[in-house]
Order: sequence, then C-alpha cells, then structure tokens
Amino acid sequence: MGNDDDENDSIDEQDYQLQLARDIFRNPEDDEDEWLGTEAEHDGISELKWTCPINTTGADDISIVYHLAFLAPGHGDSLWNSSRCIAEHILDPKRRAVLLGILLLDNEQNGRKFSWPPKTCLEFGAGAALPSLALLHAGAQKVVFTDRYVNEQTFDALKLSIEKNALAWNIGEEEIGRRTAIAGHTWGEEIEILLKAVAASETNDADGSENENAQHVDLLIASDCIYNPTYHAALLQSASALIEPSTGIFIVGYSLHGNVPTSHVERFFTDAKQEYGLEVVHELLVEYSEGQMGIGSVDEERGNVYLKILARRDSVHCKDINS
Repeated sequence: MGNDDDENDSIDEQDYQLQLARDIFRNPEDDEDEWLGTEAEHDGISELKWTCPINTTGADDISIVYHLAFLAPGHGDSLWNSSRCIAEHILDPKRRAVLLGILLLDNEQNGRKFSWPPKTCLEFGAGAALPSLALLHAGAQKVVFTDRYVNEQTFDALKLSIEKNALAWNIGEEEIGRRTAIAGHTWGEEIEILLKAVAASETNDADGSENENAQHVDLLIASDCIYNPTYHAALLQSASALIEPSTGIFIVGYSLHGNVPTSHVERFFTDAKQEYGLEVVHELLVEYSEGQMGIGSVDEERGNVYLKILARRDSVHCKDINS
C-alpha cells in the first residue's frame, strides 16, 4: 500500500511540475493552440525563435527555432549567453574569422589545419542547442546533440528543434537523419554510444577511401558547462577521449556567475593542460552589456562571455604556438 501511495505522490508531483511549466511558458497574448504545451507529448516545452545578425553586406540574418524543456537537467531550461555567443561565431563569417583565426589558415608544413564546415561535431550539455543547430545550418556533415538523461522531455525538445529547423532550411528527412544524432551522455561515463553516433556520419571520404578519423570529433562544444568545478574532471575525461588528435578543437564558452570564485572556474583550463593534455590555443572575450537576457539578469559582468579554444598538446594547432 505504501508503494502505491509513493507512486501516486510521484505522479501528482509530476503533474504539478508540468502545470507550473505551463504557467511559466504561456504567453497570455498567444492563442492556446499555438503553444506546444497544449499537446500531451509536448507538455513543459516552450518554442522560441532567435535571430543572428550577419555582419556581411547583402547577407540575410539567420533565424533558429529552439525549444526549452522545463524538466531539463541542470540549467538547460534557459538560454545562456555563451550558447548564443558560440552560435553567432559559427553563423557569421566575420565573427567566425575572429574566433577561429589562424586555425582556419593554410600552413605549408601541416596543410589545412581545420576545415570549415567541420565534418563531425558534438555538443556537451546541449540544452537549447543553439551551437549545434547553427552547425547544422553551416553545413556540418554530422552534429551530435548530447545531454544528461533525466527524462525524455529534454530529448523531445531537441528533436523538435531539429525537425522545425530542417523544415525551414529545406533539409530532407533522409539527410537530417544522416547528419544529426541525439544521445544521452553523462560526462566521464561510457562514450561508446557517442563514438558510434559520430562514426555513422561518414564511413568513407569523398574519394571512396576509408575515413580513419570517423570515431573522433573535429569540433567539440561546451557552453556554460564549467560553472560547477565538481564536474570539470568528468567533462575533460569525455572531451579528451572524443577529440580528433591532430586537428580537432574544443570550444568552451562560459560566463562568471559568482557561484564560486573565478579561480575555481578557470582551474578547468589548468587541469585540462596538466591532466589531459589539452591546451588553450586561442581565446576571446565578448561583452554583452545587457547582461544574461535568457535568465533576466542585467548584471553586465555576468553577461560577458569568455570563449577559449583547446586542442591536444601534440596537435598541429599547438605545434605552431610552441614552435
């Protein structure tokens, strides 16, 4: 009898959380039928549109539809500046040149160090997944969306985002199935499912030869994933196992939220170098004077985004820096 009561309490709590999500996400001016939460399978998921201004004469701005799951793990139910910032630097050629800079240039000794668009990409703790969706728009061959599995709602939201944008960008069902994958992943744990998802993108190069790098990732992304030092080692363990050894890069975007001292957050990069052989090869500060709009914070310092690119110590990127 006690077990039945516990089960009923759990159901009541879930119903309460979903109703709370409806109240939070509902726009009173919107018609009820236009809100995704009116469908049972989409309870607690909000749909929003973000537009990236393109700083190129004659180029149109790019819009992305994204979804937030109220029951997402961590703080995945919000859009953070780092996610927006990385997406902007993926979509806008001028910003991309500033971020990637020399990494995209030809090198006589090593050849092209990092090709664009990248073949294989993976985002940790995707949440709203703006960077992953931006990579899809930019033409990446395979984009793997990952987040910690807590419930299906998070992955339903990611699936909706992929479907809505594929439709808007005229990407067919077969192509989108080939170019995207959604996978649950807890940092520091088994990565076999991720390796399989990446390898499923392209087993052969354009010339028909076998792609030896199929089980490594050209571009890894983590946006606002290092605010809690408790999880630094686990994230670095996953990243170091997945990154393509010679030319792969790991873009880490973060803001300083004040939950721990700044030195504790930035210790991530010291540990990356000393314990995992991942070194910072380029960094950038992007200021957002309006604060963290996604959470309603007007703190200008908290709104700033720090972007750092890491690569393996023995990669072509680090060889140039250390030579």
